[in-house]
Amino acid sequence: MKLLLIKEVEGLGAPGDLVNVSAGYARNFLLPRNLAAEPTPQALRRVEAERRRASRDAERLKKEGEQIARTLENCSVNIPARTGEGGHLFGSVSVADIVEALAKDGRKVEESWLRLERPIKEVGIYDVPVFVHGEQRATVKVWVVEEKKQD
Repeated sequence: MKLLLIKEVEGLGAPGDLVNVSAGYARNFLLPRNLAAEPTPQALRRVEAERRRASRDAERLKKEGEQIARTLENCSVNIPARTGEGGHLFGSVSVADIVEALAKDGRKVEESWLRLERPIKEVGIYDVPVFVHGEQRATVKVWVVEEKKQD
């Protein structure tokens, strides 16, 4: 049975592809889940409109990501942390701490954009990569400093 894919189906194809599948697979899986439709002119127009919309959305996300990456590039944040002897932290600086510090500076960043190889457990300067929308990359300099003790 020939069908037009409306949505991505792993192992079968992308939206807009004409595929040949068994009648049972079409009736029991693809059609009830609105993953495919009969290849009518109306269905072709609908899939083409969906492709154009997805393309516009991807372009918008790319431009938005480039702008965010430019604003984050070469920015730095200070994170005060309690320390013991030798500059070792009590606990660690996490991605959430970095996101919070960036938010205080007026920079909106999602936790999923930041990648730490391992938790920060010592005072120092760290370069933290930020992956905006998967493609655009920026580097934020994180200064972990000793928290001033209050007497």
